[in-house]
Order: sequence, then C-alpha cells, then structure tokens
Amino acid sequence: MEQNFGYMGTILRINLSDGSIMTEPTLKYAEEWVGGPGIAVKILYDELRNWMTPYDPTNRFIIGSGPLVGTPAPGANKMNISTLGPMIGGWASSCSDSYVGGQLKRAGYDAVVIQGRAHTPVYLWVNDTSVEIRDASHLWGKTTWETMEALRVELDNPKLHVLSIGPAGENLVRGGCVIMDRGRAFGRGGSGAVMGSKNLKAVVATGSRGVKVADRDRFMTASARARAMFKKAPSTEKFHKYGTLGIMQAKQAVCGIPYKNFQDTHLPEDMADAVDPIHLIEKYQVAKQSYPGCAFGGCSRTMHVTEGPYAGLVTEANQWEVVATLQGRLAIEEPTFMLMAGALCNQYGLDVDAAGAALGWAMECFQRGIIDEKDTDGLTLRWNDPELSLDLIRKMVHREGFGDLLAEGSARAADILGRDSDYYAINIKGLDLYESCRGAMGWSLGATTSTRGGGHTTGGAIIETMGGLDVEKAKKVYGIDNPHKPEEYENKAKLVYWNEALQRLNNCLGVCHYNTSYYDPNLPSFPELAELYSAATGLERTEEDMQRLMMKQVNMEKALNLRFTNFARKDDMPTRRDLSEPIGTGNLAGWRIDPEKYSQMLDEYYDLHGWDRETSFPTRKTLEDLDLANVADDLEKIGKLR
Repeated sequence: MEQNFGYMGTILRINLSDGSIMTEPTLKYAEEWVGGPGIAVKILYDELRNWMTPYDPTNRFIIGSGPLVGTPAPGANKMNISTLGPMIGGWASSCSDSYVGGQLKRAGYDAVVIQGRAHTPVYLWVNDTSVEIRDASHLWGKTTWETMEALRVELDNPKLHVLSIGPAGENLVRGGCVIMDRGRAFGRGGSGAVMGSKNLKAVVATGSRGVKVADRDRFMTASARARAMFKKAPSTEKFHKYGTLGIMQAKQAVCGIPYKNFQDTHLPEDMADAVDPIHLIEKYQVAKQSYPGCAFGGCSRTMHVTEGPYAGLVTEANQWEVVATLQGRLAIEEPTFMLMAGALCNQYGLDVDAAGAALGWAMECFQRGIIDEKDTDGLTLRWNDPELSLDLIRKMVHREGFGDLLAEGSARAADILGRDSDYYAINIKGLDLYESCRGAMGWSLGATTSTRGGGHTTGGAIIETMGGLDVEKAKKVYGIDNPHKPEEYENKAKLVYWNEALQRLNNCLGVCHYNTSYYDPNLPSFPELAELYSAATGLERTEEDMQRLMMKQVNMEKALNLRFTNFARKDDMPTRRDLSEPIGTGNLAGWRIDPEKYSQMLDEYYDLHGWDRETSFPTRKTLEDLDLANVADDLEKIGKLR
C-alpha cells in the first residue's frame, strides 16, 4: 500500500527527558497490528526490557486511535491508552469515548508514544503540524475539570478537548486514570499514575485534516449497511434513552450486582428500586450527550441534581460500573450518591472500580474486626455512609493517613496489612473487580482470564447478563446453543474466545463495543467490521483474517505479561470468595460455582488458544503459527514456553 488510508500514516514520538520529538511511519506496524492497542502491544513488547517497571522513565505511554476513527463508521469514537501498568505490573490498556482521538488523527497522527520523565510538570500541545511540550507547573494539583477549563483559556479556544490527570495520577495512586474532558475515563490498570510518573499533566490536540479511505463508494455502502442494522435491533431505543444505566433490572435478575463487598451479588429489592438510575435520569436529566459516530444517537446525558445532599451538582451521568462498584458494593441507599461519587472520581482522575474495591475491602475488614479505629485514623467504617465514603476517596487520592494504604489498591493493601485480609480483596491478578463471578460463567471466565487483570471488556460475555436477548439470532452469531443460560458451563469457553477477538477488534478499530454484536447479536459483527476495515484501509481482510490477527494480539499481550509477571493458571481462576460462597438472595439464591466444572471450562479455553493446561503458557507451535517465533524464543529463555 503506497498511500495511507484509514490511517493517517504517522506515529509521533516524544521523549520527555530530553524534549526530543520525532516521527515514524504507521505502516511499519499496520499490516500485522491493527490500530491503537494492536500497535501499542507490539511497541511495548519490542521496546521494554524485562528490568523495566511501570514508573520507570523508560516505560512507554501510548495513545492511539484506530483506522475507523474520524470516518462515518458506526460507533467509531474510541481512543486507546496502553502502557506497562502499576496495578498488575503488566499489560494495561483501556479505551474511552474521545474527541481527542479524532483530533490527533486530524493533526496527522495515528498514535503518540511518550517515554522519559519531564524535570517539571508539562503538557503536550498538538496543533496540526505544530507539537510543543509546554510548562504545566501552574496546572499541577488541579482537578481534571479545572485543568480543562484552564487550558481552554490559556490556548484561547473554548472548544478544545483535553486528556488530563488529577491528583490521583499526580500522587501515583495505583488506580489513577486519565480523563477526557470531564466525564470519560480511561479506566483500569493505572494509566493515570504512569502519566503522573512522567510529570505529564495533560495532552491537548486539534487538527484540520480529513481521514481518507481507500474506496469511498465501497466504504460508504458498508457504513450505511452497518447503520441500517440499528433500526432493526430491539436494544436501540432503550440504550439511546438510558445508556448503560438502563441495565439495573437485568443485572438484579441474574444476581450480578455486588452488595457489601460481594457478601451478596443481589441488592435488597427495596434498595434496588430506590437506586435504579432510570429514576435519576427521568428526574435530573437536562441534556443528551453523544460522541462522534454513535449509531444510537448518544447514550450519555448531562445531569443537574436539584435536591438532596448534592443539590447543585452538574455532571455527566455516571456509567453502570459506579452503580455496582460504589453504590451497591458500599450498600449506599442515597440514590444521588452515584452521581456525586462518579463526579468526584472523574475530577480526581481515579478509577471508580479502584475506589470501590479499596473502600469495600476496608469496610468489610472493619466489620469483621480485622482493623479498627487505630488503623483508620479514628474513623468508624460502616456501610451505607455516603459522606464517609466520599471522605475516604479524598484521603485515598491525596494519600492522607489511612488513605495511603487504600491508594495501593485492595490487593496490595491486603498484602501490606496481612491479618488474612486478602480474602476480602476482590481482584484478579491484582486488578480490582466490580464483576460478579458467580452466576454467569461466560462473563466470569472472560473477566478472570483477561490479560489486563480482572475485567469484562476484553472477553466477558455481556450478553449473558443483559436480559431481552434475541436467542435464535444469538445462537447463530455466537455459535453456541446456550448463550441465554448464564449459569451453564458448557460452550462458554468458546463464547469467551469469540468475545476476546471481537472486543479487541472493536478496540483496535476504535469502535464502541455497544455499537456491535458484543451488546446485541443484531448489530454489526466480524463480517461488517472486516468490510469496513478493508474498504477504509485498502488492506483486504476477511473476518477469518481479523480473528487471526486478534488472537495474535491476545498472545502478544499474554507474552508481555509472562515477561513482567509470574501469572499462571491459578491467576485465571475466580477469587476465593467466589469459589466458596453461594449467592445469598435473588433468583439464583444458593447457587455456587462448581470448581471442578470451572476448571474444565478453563481447560477448554486453553485448548482453544493452544496453551498448556497445567501452566497456561503458550506452546511454540501456537506462537509460530501466528508468526511469533521470536516471542517463543523469548519465552523459552525464561522458562515460560510449553
């Protein structure tokens, strides 16, 4: 391919230690590694040495936008940040809706690779062909909201969009995340802390170029066909109206909401009704919000709380995770707490799951007498105390007193504290879970095997937990007979394998999961995405080609982890609590995981990947079949090849 289509053709390289700025061609990577996280994992694997750590200046912090971003493809509004992360010590990658990703492409860049550490706080200003590293000393200590407003004034443009960190990232809180503008988080993994370790406060971009596609007529036809699928999908109307917050009743029905730090996975019915976010939307919504290309016409909204303890709060509505990981997990009955807690975490640049997990762990430890006021700066920790919870978040962000322990995340905090408190630190591979691993086996397996640690967005089968599934269509799309039966183990490894490929393809292309068959089997899937990619880039790919490339990426992510961590089969299993305790109440009351069946499901998952059952390590044949012979050689040297 002589010209760049879909891709802009250039990767920007920044070294904050010496201020150098360079570029390299995107096509160096793009034939085998698709878009943001695909290119990022290749760069991280090739350029990081085994002795490097997440906070080492030599770590890379990579911002990327996929080849469909900036085009009319449905849902093409996602941007990716990938790095070696401080939560698990390995692969950390997250996506978010973002205007900044589109602006970076309009400025001519598919990715920005940042290394080094600035001597004083700085921000990156990309204005078309002009790239500057500017002083940010006056911004250090500000919240993300304050930073955005200050930069808009400083750069004399009230419409600029900003990626920034708040005090959480500055203070190297392990769950620190990057925020786009005021309300969209690049969560999980600790990317905000890595950004803080580099003294990088913000990234601002604006551009004026357009994205060219290889075959305009073919691309516009493919885009129109993909968009037409939304008119027939039964999920479209509700998702447009409520977004992810519309799933409360479905999650409650499948016992998928943590309560009191997973002592149960089902809320008391009166509480569930009282905190249902639909009530808040109908009462406090003042405007709809959307991001470029969303085929639903937007799933978010601006909220203005006019009464109660947080009257006067104006914020973008929180996403579903806040309901589960803060509202339910901390047993807080004040309905508007989710809006306040979500806004506070966004201002501080703190992953909501990291906040909820650390607080939930601490509260249960206090409940069970593992810690007391001597450990907590004199605070009495209790469930259903919204002001206490907000105060603990503030302490966590600023590493004040007991908050310094919470800032390490629940897994590390439990390890530091000891006293058998690790049972109550609900995490996978060191990354805090909001996902309930009891009751939905495809959802659970996807979360526990995730290469970035606990989380459902790189393999979890959300369709098990959504309700209202078009069963016959789902059987055809997902290729199994029981996608609508979450508590069954059969076929779920196959379902997760399929989801791993689709969700990575979405992330690489820059497409929102909810605009694809991840969410609804009637929406665009591999055939449509492969056609859009081929028409956009001129790199002809079938759906089988794309699935293979995504499995190549999964193996590269796993290999990166094997170089930097000691993860093995035991780290792909659910938590001890999930394996030993039954669901307490609700439709699945008394149901518990069968460890033997779960282990068999994991065997099947490894077989599908060509990985060793005993260790979880890849085989040489698997890697060589994916053109990763050099990776096999690397893993053999450290004794992690089978």
